Order: sequence, then C-alpha cells, then structure tokens
Amino acid sequence: MTKYRPTFHRLRSITLMLLLLPLATKAQGVKTPSEPAALARSFWTLSIQEAESGKELVGIRSHHLATPASTMKLVSTATLWSQRGGGLRISTEIRTTGTIAQGKLEGDLYIVGHGDPSIGSRYFWNSDQDLFFKEVAKALKAKGITQVTGNIIALSPSSDFQANNPRWIAYDMGNAYAPSFWSLNAYDNSYSLHFTKYGESYYTTPNVPQLELRKAYEVTSSSHRDSLYISAFPHPDGSYDITGAYPQRVEKLRIRGALPNPPLFVAHHLQEVLKAQGISTQGEACVVHTTPAESQLLYTYQSAPLRTLVQTTLHYSHNLFAEGLLRQLTWGKTPLPGQNATQTAVNEVHRYWTSRGINTRELEMMDGSGLSPENRVSAYFLATMLGKVYRADPSGSFQSLLPRAGREGTLVQFLKGTPLQGKARLKSGTLRNVVCYAGYVEVGGKTYTVALMVNNFYGKASTVRKAMEEVLLEAFGY
Repeated sequence: MTKYRPTFHRLRSITLMLLLLPLATKAQGVKTPSEPAALARSFWTLSIQEAESGKELVGIRSHHLATPASTMKLVSTATLWSQRGGGLRISTEIRTTGTIAQGKLEGDLYIVGHGDPSIGSRYFWNSDQDLFFKEVAKALKAKGITQVTGNIIALSPSSDFQANNPRWIAYDMGNAYAPSFWSLNAYDNSYSLHFTKYGESYYTTPNVPQLELRKAYEVTSSSHRDSLYISAFPHPDGSYDITGAYPQRVEKLRIRGALPNPPLFVAHHLQEVLKAQGISTQGEACVVHTTPAESQLLYTYQSAPLRTLVQTTLHYSHNLFAEGLLRQLTWGKTPLPGQNATQTAVNEVHRYWTSRGINTRELEMMDGSGLSPENRVSAYFLATMLGKVYRADPSGSFQSLLPRAGREGTLVQFLKGTPLQGKARLKSGTLRNVVCYAGYVEVGGKTYTVALMVNNFYGKASTVRKAMEEVLLEAFGY
C-alpha cells in the first residue's frame, strides 16, 4: 500500500488554515455589526469587551458621551459593591434620652436613619411591609416598655438638604418613580392615590400626615388613558395639585405619588403601629434636625444585605434604591463646601474609578439612578467598569444580580426567543428618545461586557429595541 505523503501545496494550505483559525473563530464569535435601518438617523454607540482581558473587540463611537438613562444605576451599584461587598447592611437606630421604669419610657423616642432606602418596600414581595415598625415594637416590649410618655421623633439631618435632585425635571418630581431620598425612607417614599366614581372623588393609602391635595385635573372624554400626575411644588398653604386628564369612562384608577416628607411619615406610622401593638404614646409624631448629644440606644434594625438591594435596584430599575446606594458611598461624611450629599458621592465615584485606571472624563454623573437627562457616559466607560468588576470577582457575584434577557425584570421581553435569551444579563435604560442596554453576555464559554446606547432616535421605542436586538445578535455571530 502506498504511504500517503502530503504535497507541498497541501502542507501550505493546512499551515495557512491553522494560522487563520484564531481569526476565523474571533470573526465568528464577535464582530462589528452593520447599522440597522431603524438606527440610521439616530446617534448610537457600542462597546463590546472581553471580560477577562478588558480588550475592546467592537467599538462604534464608543468614546462618545451619550445619555445613559437607567444604565447609570450600574455605576452607583457597582461602585458601592466594589468598595463594600455584598454583605453590607444599612442600620436604622431607635434611641431615647429618657428613662425606663415600671413599663414606661419617660421621655422621647428617636428614629435615627442612616440612609436605608428599603424599609417597607413593596418590592420585597414576601415580606410584611410593616416589618421594621413591628420589629421596633417587639424590641420595646422586650425591654418591658408598654407606654411612651414623650414624642416619637424622626431625625432629618442637614444631609437631607436638596432631597429632591435639582438636576431632575419638574414633571418627574412628585411622582412615585422619582421620590426624594432622605436619611429616613419608607414605603418606597410613595403613596397610592385612588380615584373613584369616574374621577369625581379620590383618597390616599396609607395615611400620609400633612398631605393636602387639590383637584386640578380635568375629566375628559377625549382620552382613553390618563395623563394624571402630582405636582412637586406646593401652594403657599402646603397643598399639591393633581393635574392632567382623567378619562371619564374609567370608573376607578390608581396612581402613585411621592411622599413629601418621609421622615415625618416614618414617625407618624411608627406611632400608629406601636398603638396597634399595645404600646401607647402620649406625645406627637414630629421631625427634628439634630439629636441630643447623649442618648441611649434601644434597638438597631438592619436592612437586607447589599446583594438583595442591588438585585432589586437592577431588576426593577428602582430609582430610590439607586440614589440611596450612591449616597452610601459617603454616608456620615460632611459634604464638600458648596455641594449637596449627592454631589459629594459622585466625586467619590470619580475618585474610585480613576484609582482603578478608568478615564472618568467619560462620565458626567448627576445622580445615582439615571433619571436626570443631564447624565452623560460613554459606552467604553460602562463596558470597562463592568470588566473591572468581573475581574475582581470572576465568580460573577455582581453579574448574577442583573436580570437575564428574555426572562426577568425589565428584560423580560428583550431578546426573548433569540439565541441570546438567558445568555445576556443586562440593565436597561429608557428616557424620552433614549434606549440603552449594558451588562454581560456569555457566549461560547466566554464572558463579554457590552454597552449599547441609542439617543435621539426617530419613531417608536419598540422599533429601536428590535434594531438593538439585531445589533447584538449580529455582533455575537447569530
């Protein structure tokens, strides 16, 4: 039998194929996508990087600044996560300057918050919304207290200055998705406004102290959907307008508003729960800006761990949680001269990522949630930051907190039914004429960081999202 002997030309062909194999694999795995027609008259930017090396494989205007919308939540959560770890818990203290004798607390009860945004959150589906308040009652009973002779006082320190971010637009303020952030927060700093009798009357739940609402909306037959919202700017008497249009064919409707004074709500609601739990109070529910120099600690309530708060923030795009987690970066520190606490926290974001080797000139951060239309960031910054987080913890702890595309949270429809369903963990972001996605994609046993942002688009957001799906699928070889 004749022994097979490859010819010179065959050997050269095999050698060439072996040399080109890595390039072919790369081209098949990740490549620069073409521009969909739906994005032709829009500004869009894309960065795809290897998570393990940080090498940018695809960069389309990746160093240009764009409005990120809620993908900014990745910056606030990733920074705190990287500095403090997933086990961080935020405390709320119950203190007194009084004495305890024969079942009586002779003196005032103080509620001192440290910026926990999650007390009574409706996004903790399996938890009693009044858990914090009932735990306080339980702790007081454990000390034999059945009566408080003084006031129930919530602390609202100077850090609560500009609790509403001045960079937000007026239309958003006053509504539940844009609540102000305080040292004490509860019920997502929101309440429900229920309309009945085809818009003729309304009431609120829960009971909100000192909340006065004015009917400034119109009941109209020209609309099938409401455009109701609550003004964030009070009248001289302290009342707030309910404005917009109510569709007359709708018998009942509910919208959500932002609590105007969360610390006062916390004090008032605690007083109500204490009474329901058998602890009487003789004083009032009120707010002060400072606590006495010396006070006795009665109880410390701990929030859920940071991993839970981050997951809730990213799955449900929770603006209050994002603002609270940003503020934790500098909690307890005096803001820099001429700044509010949010601005000082943003400075810490810049300092930290600069120390990690990222050019923070590509980050113009106005808040922790992305609600401000003045936020700007590059796709390269987001993808690079996510890569830094990944390389510091290759087990994917932070990565696992993002919703899976096509399955969870705000990503339940995006990439659904495509080869990337379940393989992408992304944070979405949406504002007027803004749609963005950033996070991680796992393909072929490798992890990539990705940031894709579209600004100033024409047409419907749903059309843009479909085009963004096409971009990602083509980029990853599908």
